[in-house]
Amino acid sequence: MLDTTVKRPAQSNVRYASFGSSGTSSPVLAILIPVYKHSVLLSEAVDAALAQVAPFEIAIVIVDDGCPFPETAQVGQAYALAHDNVYYLRKPNGGLSSARNYGIDFAVRTFPDLEAVYFLDADNRITPTAMRVLVDHMRDNEGIGWIYPNIDKFGIEWNGNYTAQYSRLLHVTFDNICEAGSLVSRAVLDAGVRFDESMKSGFEDWEFWLQAISKGFKGTNYPFFGFEYRQRAESMLRDSNRTRDGILGYIREKHKKLFSVDTLLRWEHEETPRYVAFGTDSYLVDLFTDPVVEHEKRGFEVFVKRFWAARTEPETFGVPPFWLWMSPAHREALKSFGLLHNILWLGERLAETHHFVAVRFENDKDRLAVDVSTLGEGDQLGKRPVGWMCSLDILHQCVDDKSDDWVRSLRGTNPAPNIAEIVVRGPFSADDIQGTALSPTNSLLATLGALRDSGYKHGPDKRWIWRSAYLPNRSTYHKLLRHNAGASPIMPRLAPENGPLRVGMLLPIASFGGVEKVAYATARVLKKAGCEVHLYVFGKPVYNRIPDNEGVFDSINFLADDYPLWGGPNTFSGHEILMGHDEHAHAQEVIGFLTGLDVVINNQLAPANAVFGELRRRGVKIVNYVHVLDSSEMGRAAGHPYLTLAYEHIYDTVLTCSRDMAEWLHGMGVPSAKLLHIPNAAGYPIAPEELTRLSGTRDRDRDDRLRAVFLGRLDRQKGIERIYAAARTLNQRGVKIDWRVIGSDVIDSGAGGSWRDRFAEIGIKVEPPIFDSKRLSRLLAWADVFVLPSRWEGAPLTIIEAQRLGCVPIATDVGAVGELIDHGVDGILLRSSDDGVVTHDLIAALEGLVGSGEKLKQMSTRAAARASGRTWEKSLQPLLRQLHSWFPERLRGIRKSRPAAGRPEPEARQAEAQGDRHQISVR
Repeated sequence: MLDTTVKRPAQSNVRYASFGSSGTSSPVLAILIPVYKHSVLLSEAVDAALAQVAPFEIAIVIVDDGCPFPETAQVGQAYALAHDNVYYLRKPNGGLSSARNYGIDFAVRTFPDLEAVYFLDADNRITPTAMRVLVDHMRDNEGIGWIYPNIDKFGIEWNGNYTAQYSRLLHVTFDNICEAGSLVSRAVLDAGVRFDESMKSGFEDWEFWLQAISKGFKGTNYPFFGFEYRQRAESMLRDSNRTRDGILGYIREKHKKLFSVDTLLRWEHEETPRYVAFGTDSYLVDLFTDPVVEHEKRGFEVFVKRFWAARTEPETFGVPPFWLWMSPAHREALKSFGLLHNILWLGERLAETHHFVAVRFENDKDRLAVDVSTLGEGDQLGKRPVGWMCSLDILHQCVDDKSDDWVRSLRGTNPAPNIAEIVVRGPFSADDIQGTALSPTNSLLATLGALRDSGYKHGPDKRWIWRSAYLPNRSTYHKLLRHNAGASPIMPRLAPENGPLRVGMLLPIASFGGVEKVAYATARVLKKAGCEVHLYVFGKPVYNRIPDNEGVFDSINFLADDYPLWGGPNTFSGHEILMGHDEHAHAQEVIGFLTGLDVVINNQLAPANAVFGELRRRGVKIVNYVHVLDSSEMGRAAGHPYLTLAYEHIYDTVLTCSRDMAEWLHGMGVPSAKLLHIPNAAGYPIAPEELTRLSGTRDRDRDDRLRAVFLGRLDRQKGIERIYAAARTLNQRGVKIDWRVIGSDVIDSGAGGSWRDRFAEIGIKVEPPIFDSKRLSRLLAWADVFVLPSRWEGAPLTIIEAQRLGCVPIATDVGAVGELIDHGVDGILLRSSDDGVVTHDLIAALEGLVGSGEKLKQMSTRAAARASGRTWEKSLQPLLRQLHSWFPERLRGIRKSRPAAGRPEPEARQAEAQGDRHQISVR
């Protein structure tokens, strides 16, 4: 019957012309057959559809996509006139996607009881029972989005095995594993999933499935499908593969979220976990990518069976590629210190270049640290490990080895395998270090014995299925993830959907320097604001524990590799730099290390700049924190501000500790809209009642001697020789000063040897550095003045820490020091000049304060008042507002600031970034 032409509101330019039944039956299934230039083969497809044996109504919808061959219309119309359940639709040519969508819309609109559609291309066939078994399978398994077949090709014959459990990770990163000839549920269509009509060069079916995945649907393979795929020497698919890269580029851009590492990592955890952990005290094994996220547990017997199934049919069955023997208690200990993910990441990296990786704990109450070493020939393994790790490849070799002497040598002190050792230092308990009743070594050997002796064991190269393998080894899906991410290995930390903002604080070292103190203070404020804060240490793998930081970092991560902290083969303004393609940039490793972050805050880690462009392309916000403009031996300005100029394009925001630095960067080309001034505050908190108590001890039991203190490195930058010269002169003059010089001794050949020895000659003892905040506060409460005659500085935290306790700073007017001190009011500024001038000014300042009484007391009071107005919570508000503007749904507790009075928002931010111009006077 010829249906009258109808215009559809959604596509008013499309004209429907259909032949078919006008009966009242309502099909459950519609087989959609798009056709273009397959006039002869069309009849085979329609006959196969008509031959279906099923206890439900099936409609067959032929969509003629404007085929120029008259024969196509003749065949389609003939079938429609001959069979009540055949419908022939003709439309203007729009491509395969357009034809399929035309058929979908017709079926959904026309058949009220429709449960599913099946896409049958005009050159393919199906067996008579195919639709019945597929619909039954879909009805029996709630939640199936679509059912896809194994591939049985005729013409050029090939039979492919696609029976593995469906994996979104595989479907997105490997290939289109779902043939278009699949059964699709009505729910998928009702969700608005349609073929992309702009895709006319192929892979439109792949993109269709990705749409369905993004809507929350999953597919499943049915091995006894009855689908027959015609393969000829040339076809549309072969044309598509010739332009594959371009098409995939379009698909990746359209489905960014599906291709994001966060999404793929979550699917890896759910579908093909990367690690299996044997708990030494349990018959269950844990399978996970992220160990702290809910994951699958499997009985040991079931796991052994799966192991041998994977040996037989690796594309269908799989086991994790990395194996860990460690008790849950030891894993919990690592988790409590925020180290568990990092140790797994390191173990994975090392397991790829060593036979086995040993993990050992050592107690250290003051530090968290990781030592990575390789046992050379003749080297002895340290104390008994608390864990072992290896790759699946090594396990296979051990299982196949006819002798177990090689692996059993792990029990001894000189094991035969090539072993890497990870020594984790931290405040472990005696129980943590001692281990469990069944050692991980014995657990490893027991696992190996069970695999070897299993009744499921079989000879090599014996497959259980006659079909050819096409899908990759299921135990290698982590490599697909790596390839897609351009990263290796990838940190196994899942990002919770709609969870807190994840911020990474990057440091070259994690000690007690000013840069670290600022980073820690920033982390405390971010944590209080609801962020998830992770610390990344790229240099020496040590984190010196600070009580004030307890509970601040959600994880602590050490790169623990041969990573340069400065330099590179390229040059910018006299500075050696790295680019992303340079070998020493370790680009893939660093990107994998930093996986899972929303924001990266770089704290003077020069080489990491090389990979920030790639991270930013993936949606990570890059924040660069600049602290100081250094000076070379010849007095030339140098350092990280110049690197900021080199990499400015990749930064979303640049934080500066001073207005002076913001002005310098702006003058050198950094847009003011990128600059945020974050005034420094004290590097550690003091409770108000403790501050009051310490401040009250200053005037007790005093004599008329001036108390002077220096804190810092005994090096050229800090002007240590200036302090020495001033102290010697004042000593010779008999000026009453009690000195305390505290810091790390530096051997300086130009100064005549050790500063410790030189100061001892004039009766001053050099004391070791003080890292404990309580001891530091007591020291500053004792001192009258804090001396800092530096050659260059940023905005030193020690000046603010001294002022807070009423200790008057005497410092060279360099960097942003002038922003911290009002000369003669709350401190003294020394002229920034040659050594003789600075030393003269320092001597004069100290002499002027000895016995000054009320003058010193007034300066002390004003210094304390000035410092009291500086807090990190206040200083970091511009950064919090910036984060809120980027992630308004992730930082709901941060209110967006109002523009400055009388100024629009952009101008207000520019003013905030630059600040009022600050004049520095020479005194």
